Amino acid sequence: MRGAELSVEEVWVIMAHSVEEHLGMRASEYDRVIRTFIPGYEAMLATQLQWLATSLPETGVVVDLGGGTGALAQAIAERFPRAHIQVWDTDPQMLAVAEQRLRRYGDRVALVQRSFYEPLPEAHAFVASLALHHIREEEQKRRLYAQIFRSLHAPGIFLNGDCVMNSSPLAEAEYFRAWEAFMGSAGISPEEAKRHFAAWAKEDRYFSITAELTMLAEAGFPFPDCFWKEGPIAVYGGYKLPS
Repeated sequence: MRGAELSVEEVWVIMAHSVEEHLGMRASEYDRVIRTFIPGYEAMLATQLQWLATSLPETGVVVDLGGGTGALAQAIAERFPRAHIQVWDTDPQMLAVAEQRLRRYGDRVALVQRSFYEPLPEAHAFVASLALHHIREEEQKRRLYAQIFRSLHAPGIFLNGDCVMNSSPLAEAEYFRAWEAFMGSAGISPEEAKRHFAAWAKEDRYFSITAELTMLAEAGFPFPDCFWKEGPIAVYGGYKLPS
C-alpha cells in the first residue's frame, strides 16, 4: 500500500470499521466508556476549543474528521454559536448517535457518511478526536495532512486529539504502564487493559509526537506544535497563515 494511490472503494474497506467491533461497545455507550479508556479526555476536548478560538471566524466552517458520536462537534457548536460544522464518519451507528445529539443545532451541523481519505471541502478549521490513529500507513497520513493544509483557508487551523507514542522502547513501556494504571482507576483490570491494547493494535498505529509534527511540517504547516499532552494522549496541529 505504501506510496500507492487508493481507489474510493479500497479506502472504504479500510476505513468503514465499526466501533462495536473495534472497541467492543455499542455506539450509544461510547461517550461513557471512552472516558474509562482515555486519560485526560475532557482536557483534550477543552484544549481543542481553546486553540480553535485563536483562529476560527465567528461564522467559520469546521470539519470534524472521524467525528463519531459528535462529542467534539457538540462542544464546538456550544462554544461557537454561529459556526458551521461538518461531522465526517464512516460508521452509520456512530452517526445515528450524533444525529440525536446534534439535531438541536439545526442546519449549522451536517452529518456526512464519508471517509477522511476522500476529497475535503474548504474550511477554516479541521479537527479530529481519537480517529486518525486508524491510519496505519505513514504515507497515507502524510497525504491526509497535505490535503488538510491545501483545504484550509488562511488563516486556518488543524487540531488533532489522539494517542501518540515514543520511539524509545523504554518510554513506550512507561506510557503503556501509565495508561494501564489509568484504566485501572476506572475499574479495568490489568489483564483486561492488556487485552484491549492487543486488540487495538490490530487496527491502530500510534506515531511519536516528533513524527507527527514532522509530517505536519512537511505538509506545509509552518509552526506545528503540541498544545497539550497527558501521558499517551495529546492535542497537536498547526496554523495555515496568510501568505
